[in-house]
Amino acid sequence: MKDTSNQSDRRLPKPHSQPTYNLTVKDWRIHMRDGIRLYAKAWHPKGDGPFPAVINYDPYRSSDWRTMSRGNFFHFLARHGYVVLHLGVRGTDGSEGNVSDEYPLQEQEDGYDAVEWVAAQSWCNGNVGMIGTSYAGFTAVQVAMHQPPHLKAIIPLYATDDRYTDDVHYNGGALCALFDLAGWATMMVSMNALPPPESLGEDYERVWNEHLESNSPYQLNWLENQTDGPYWRPASLRPNFDLIKCPVFVIGAWRDFYRNSAMRMYEHLTVPKKLLMGPWGHVFPDWGYPGQPINFMPQAVRWFDHWLKDIDTGIMDEPDFTAFMRESSFTKPDFKSGLGYWRQVNAWPLKDKSKKRFFLSSQQKLQAEIEEKGSDTYIYHVTVGMGNPTWHAHIAKCGEKERNHDEMNSLSYTSGPLNERLEIMGHPQLKLIYAATAPVVNVFVKLFDIAPDGTSDIVSWGTLNVTHRDSHTNPKPLTPGEQVELNIDLDATSWIFHPGHNIKITLAGSDFPNFWPSPYPAENTIWWGKGYESCLILPIVPESHPDKAPLFGEIEMSMNKYELKYSPAKSTLTHNLQDGKTTFQFSQNQKGKLPEDGVSLVFDEDSSFTVSDSNPAHALLKNIHDIQVITKNSRSRALTNAQLESDEDNFHIKFDLVVTVDEKEKFKRSWSRSFKRNLV
Repeated sequence: MKDTSNQSDRRLPKPHSQPTYNLTVKDWRIHMRDGIRLYAKAWHPKGDGPFPAVINYDPYRSSDWRTMSRGNFFHFLARHGYVVLHLGVRGTDGSEGNVSDEYPLQEQEDGYDAVEWVAAQSWCNGNVGMIGTSYAGFTAVQVAMHQPPHLKAIIPLYATDDRYTDDVHYNGGALCALFDLAGWATMMVSMNALPPPESLGEDYERVWNEHLESNSPYQLNWLENQTDGPYWRPASLRPNFDLIKCPVFVIGAWRDFYRNSAMRMYEHLTVPKKLLMGPWGHVFPDWGYPGQPINFMPQAVRWFDHWLKDIDTGIMDEPDFTAFMRESSFTKPDFKSGLGYWRQVNAWPLKDKSKKRFFLSSQQKLQAEIEEKGSDTYIYHVTVGMGNPTWHAHIAKCGEKERNHDEMNSLSYTSGPLNERLEIMGHPQLKLIYAATAPVVNVFVKLFDIAPDGTSDIVSWGTLNVTHRDSHTNPKPLTPGEQVELNIDLDATSWIFHPGHNIKITLAGSDFPNFWPSPYPAENTIWWGKGYESCLILPIVPESHPDKAPLFGEIEMSMNKYELKYSPAKSTLTHNLQDGKTTFQFSQNQKGKLPEDGVSLVFDEDSSFTVSDSNPAHALLKNIHDIQVITKNSRSRALTNAQLESDEDNFHIKFDLVVTVDEKEKFKRSWSRSFKRNLV
């Protein structure tokens, strides 16, 4: 298959619209069908209109935090001739109403109403798009599912199509822990308790008090629904991809949590579509890492020019699928470098991709041929995981001590040196014949590239709560000692394995601190060889070459119009020899200021996660989010202390919220509940 990028001039064209507009920032209160008004901050081009409009829809407060962290792209897009609105979901920031969970049906219907309200304004030409990262990427997809007539195109960045399998709560049926479920849930309790913008005038106190009275931790809903089912479906596009009728430009990244759904949405959507898969984590492409950021925002302008301004920018004549091919030495400590290059194809999946099998065998080897049968065992250790972090790697940095600990407490299989170059893209798979001595166990698989000098790069990973081996809806416990067949899909990835390198997989019962420990001690056995055929399956794609790769040019978007400064994350790992417990601690600080409003924000997070190899059922996670908003008139503070604890049968959760104004208490509330563990 020939590479389809332009070989004579590989630089992508400049956006057709030029940044010629000066801007004015306005506040809007948008009426919903039930009379509730949502708050939006909007960047309006000055000059002859009407203009198309683009909405970013999430709960992250355009009155301070989200504008500090995303205002640069709002500003950039607006200067190219778009009205850009940051719309707050019901019950947050300056939006009226109540909120007690993420992505409710009401929120989706509000998004529909907002699109149609915007389209009807005199300053809008009737064409509306949506764009956003993470939560705002989710809402772009979810609102598009409702097919508002004036929604003409969307750009979801780092979004999911399935809230159970590919969100930050459960993965493979295993419960996410420190960074994802608990940390984000605690943050939202504080975020939703902060005051609305003072521009609400006489409605300020009424709206704030309404938010305080209705505030509720989202995590209560997630622990109430530990298996897939009706709770997770209304905000999930999968499998009904034909619900979306407008064009979609999907943005994903290989180190982001939502890489699987990005690939899946592109493959199954039936509308005009494009996909860009970068090397980064959960970071906007123009300042993305690991790897190099790219000049992404001009491509967003070209997309919206085509669909909202009816300008032929040529973007739909270019290959639909653009992905970064990663290779060895990519994930080094500074997370800013990384070898690899971009490639483009006209469609995915490729017709000429193939699969290559490596069979598990004796002496913990991966081999091309099946040999006589045998087995290996490993013991479940709760503290395995820090040596090769799978998520938030810039926070949970590892050292040689942690890598050695993981190696000693995992089961590894390694190939011999490769004699050919292998390029993979898609989902590696691991087929296992497996048994355990406990009724509830997790299996964590990690795939590595081992260089000739012995250094390693983590390529992909997969997670399975083995009670979910047949169904995420109806899990069933293991019978201790019974052999079962497991088919574990590792997360979508791209990688180039070079000749002389080795391929390695590791198996363990934990991925600390990213997942909650399963409750029982366990010995795990893997059978391989004739009659079992346990094997690693790699998705091979044809070779591509850097000299055919697309280029994006120098980054054009200003990064300092708005600025949110992050202090370096601090993390420690401690072992208590007396009680056998291990604790991971993490803290981070953010500060920002809005020049036009004189609003400042201070954001502190502190977390600790304690587990025990001698008693894996008992784990304790503590999380604090302390957020302060300072205006010319007051200093408001929302402090949330959260604690999630488990025993063999239950989860016990507690939240304490205190809200103060100028150091005087305004509001206080606690929540405390217990939930039965449902084979988690």
